[in-house]
Amino acid sequence: MNKKFLSAVLFGALMVSSTGTFVSCKDYDEDIDRIDKELVDIKSALSALQAKVDAGKYVTNVVKNGDGITVTWSDNSTSTIETIKGDKGEDGKNGTVVTIIDGYWAFDGVKSEYPAKGDKGDKGDQGEPGDAAAAGHDAKVNEETGYWQVWDAEKGAYVDTKYIAGGLRVVEVAGGYNFTVTEANGEPKTIFIPGGAALLSIIPELNGQNYAQDFDIYYGILNNDVDWAGHKAVNGKMLKGMYPTADRDIKMQVNPAGADADAYDWAFVSTDNTTPWGLNFGAPQAWTGKATTATRATSANGMWLLPRDVQKWDLDAAGSQGRPDYAGQFKANDGDKYLFALKATSKNNGEVVKSPFVYTFKASNVNATENIHIDGLTFAPSGSSFLYGKEYTPSFDMLGFSSDGYDQWAEDSVLVYDYYLEIDKSKITDESIRKYGVEITADGYRFIAKKEAVVNNTIPFIYNYILINGQKGKTYFSVNFNDEAVTVPDKFLEDIVAPFNATVIADQTRWYGWSKALDLTEFFNTLGDAGKMKWIDAIARSMGNSTDPQEINRSVFDKRYGSNDLDFNVELTGGDPINNQGTWDRVIYNGALLDKYIEFDYVDATGKSCLTGNIRDLDKITALKVTFKVDSELGGHVTAPYYTTDGRQYSGDNTKIALPLDNAFRVEIATRYDQYEVARMNFSFELQMPTNCPIKRESVANRTSAWSKDKDGNDVLKVYGEKLLDRYDAVAADMRDAFKGVYNYQNGAYNAQANVEANWYEVLVPTNSFQIIGKTNESYATLAGISNSSLYTEWNTIGFYGTAGNMDAYTLTDVKYHHFNVYTEAKDDIILQFASRIADSKVAKVASKGTKENPFIAKAVYSTDGLQTILKYAFEVSNTDFTLADAFDKPYYLFDRAAAQGVTAALRAELNSSLVNNRQSIVVDKADPSFYGLYPSAKMDQQATNVVTYILDGAAQTANTNKMKFDIAKEVGNGKVIEITYHITDVFGMTKDLTFYVQTLN
Repeated sequence: MNKKFLSAVLFGALMVSSTGTFVSCKDYDEDIDRIDKELVDIKSALSALQAKVDAGKYVTNVVKNGDGITVTWSDNSTSTIETIKGDKGEDGKNGTVVTIIDGYWAFDGVKSEYPAKGDKGDKGDQGEPGDAAAAGHDAKVNEETGYWQVWDAEKGAYVDTKYIAGGLRVVEVAGGYNFTVTEANGEPKTIFIPGGAALLSIIPELNGQNYAQDFDIYYGILNNDVDWAGHKAVNGKMLKGMYPTADRDIKMQVNPAGADADAYDWAFVSTDNTTPWGLNFGAPQAWTGKATTATRATSANGMWLLPRDVQKWDLDAAGSQGRPDYAGQFKANDGDKYLFALKATSKNNGEVVKSPFVYTFKASNVNATENIHIDGLTFAPSGSSFLYGKEYTPSFDMLGFSSDGYDQWAEDSVLVYDYYLEIDKSKITDESIRKYGVEITADGYRFIAKKEAVVNNTIPFIYNYILINGQKGKTYFSVNFNDEAVTVPDKFLEDIVAPFNATVIADQTRWYGWSKALDLTEFFNTLGDAGKMKWIDAIARSMGNSTDPQEINRSVFDKRYGSNDLDFNVELTGGDPINNQGTWDRVIYNGALLDKYIEFDYVDATGKSCLTGNIRDLDKITALKVTFKVDSELGGHVTAPYYTTDGRQYSGDNTKIALPLDNAFRVEIATRYDQYEVARMNFSFELQMPTNCPIKRESVANRTSAWSKDKDGNDVLKVYGEKLLDRYDAVAADMRDAFKGVYNYQNGAYNAQANVEANWYEVLVPTNSFQIIGKTNESYATLAGISNSSLYTEWNTIGFYGTAGNMDAYTLTDVKYHHFNVYTEAKDDIILQFASRIADSKVAKVASKGTKENPFIAKAVYSTDGLQTILKYAFEVSNTDFTLADAFDKPYYLFDRAAAQGVTAALRAELNSSLVNNRQSIVVDKADPSFYGLYPSAKMDQQATNVVTYILDGAAQTANTNKMKFDIAKEVGNGKVIEITYHITDVFGMTKDLTFYVQTLN
């Protein structure tokens, strides 16, 4: 931990430079009085600080402010301590902030000539364990001279500096700050101000959906020293012993968030309060949730990590610290693993806080693993840039997988004990090394190119490593240097939230896709003209000499497929809650989605690809085109939440998956010039259930079906079938007319659509049905099963009609449409109603006369005996007196047509051509009470009456019946209005009433 020292002037108010003189006694006495007063003020200020601490406040920052010191508290309030001032300020000196820079003491940020630590010497032989280390050599004040003293590491003694100290000194120490003021008697008075809140609890990192923390500990054992030239070597050896390491850093959250984890010592303890040996971690580092911060500081969100720290342990079987004892600390022989808690012990007051007991460890010896290889190394993570004149340390996310050993998913990089770098002289000459000033630091950990000539040149390096089991190896990487730090713009393009309304991709009938062009205008504005040129140049370099658009696209949009894929341009992240699958690699899951179902292209204003191999086409880029795809031959319908065909979590290439719906993802696209990023763009997307089902609940030709809503808003499908003459009371329906998108109707014929969507639309057929689309009894029918025949005897949707004038109705439940044969959308139920075209007539009324206001006239019929006696009242009606239209607005008639001039006679069945005689038409029986299917009745004074006699003209079954006559009893009298109703009845027994009125007239 770097320590920070702040002071304000005390002696500077009394002293001048070495060439000056002391002031008069009077002035001296006045200064003493003033200093005494200001010392009292300082001590009062310190008391005020102590009061704030007692109230639970802690310090978040301490800075020098003019001649004073300003303290910022955890509630964002500040306290300023005005310190000793010189007379009019002219003889005083400002206080000094003391730090360490590059191993030298620094004052006010300026590195001095005083070394804070000596040069590294060669390591000697391993000695016996010594006494506890002596306290470190902090900067201090020479109380006799008032100047800062620093420890000269080369002289091994404190030396005075030229920097004066002051009346108030503030030193950053573990857990906070020491505020010290010198009393009048020369004795220092110090109070400690905490730099963080007191730790109350420790929350382990969330592991999937719980807090269980299962760690692997890998250890290597060296029975003999191994030759090694790295920095950790002792006399050229990696010493024999045991070298354990955890498989990952310990991540946690402290409560409250303002607690400083570095103010505590950390260790694991078992339930019996025993600390295991052979498990080392470094100092806590503030963690942002993605990476550690650049320097140790109080974590803004309370998140910290304890980094792994590989140390050698000497085995001592006699002292119960032997190899057999190591694994036994973590679990009993062949028993359950012990539980451990993370323990924090305050460095200031020794108070202890423990996490829950959720940590477990499994120790594994890696010595038996013969082939731990590090061959997937990718140097310079995205966004890195390298400038001449600066030292750099290699950084690798992961180096590779073992092929046969301890854990097939373990990252081999955790097994690295030590490394050292070399310049790969097989790829660069000594002259170039000299010209570029390329060097490796003395410890072998860092490299530097000191001369500007290295700009735009690539330097090859060798990474030599030794693992915890003594296995040695090397890998190679190269670094390209630039002359300015690379600032990588990362532009957000758009948040895509839309239904996944994919359509079939041309020439790929199994694949469906939906595309969106994301405008790059703002992206180019962010880059600026020079940045855009560099971006285009980077794409051109990615294209190389290829002229194959597919190969170019793969190079420009190189996708990340898994955790060990570190060389990529495009990455898919997000997808909660799907990716919270426990231990499975989420990167591999997203990589599979990215690989199979998302494509990219840079296009011009017309949507044409610019990745053609012609560099000049890159100047035309206006948009990023992203295409989301789905495979209709996936092999089954996927289900939430994992969108796999078997409904289980994703577990590798054998699991069939599709792009999840209703999940938010982000796509990051980087463009690189060699290994350096030039720019980034990103967009988010959330695909929703498609709304473009091509099969509509609409009648195809309005010939045999009609859709409507009932009073409850349910979808009702009425089908107007034909009577099956060979089956009692059965009616068959032609369902080809029922769903638009399954069939179309052209040139008088139904034609099946040239697609497979009908297979993806299914309904559950109820048990009480006879046959629906060829299925019965709780089985699923698809619309593809609709019989494609014009022969009613081959239709496969059949119901019944009853003698009471009703027809079957069924509720089709569990209606589903599988979009692209992949995504299942639940549809509303369908009420399937067999219906009559006559009963559902759109029009059934009198043509003109016959209304209550304008009734037909039944004239009196008188006797011919000369007495003029009224015998009856009579009138007649024919087709011209009525207007009738069936359920599809097709006209129909009640009577035959009589022959007339220019017109031939015709039977009613011929006139009603839209109705199939004997299978849909009106009953043809002419006998009473049918009267040619009209079943007339009469009312007078709103009461049924038999005063009307019905007479068919041509009552014989084979005769032409072109009208009906009515005789009304004479007793009715003159001027009486009678209501007559035809109950028009079809072959199913379904009726349509037609009412008209007649008035008697003498």
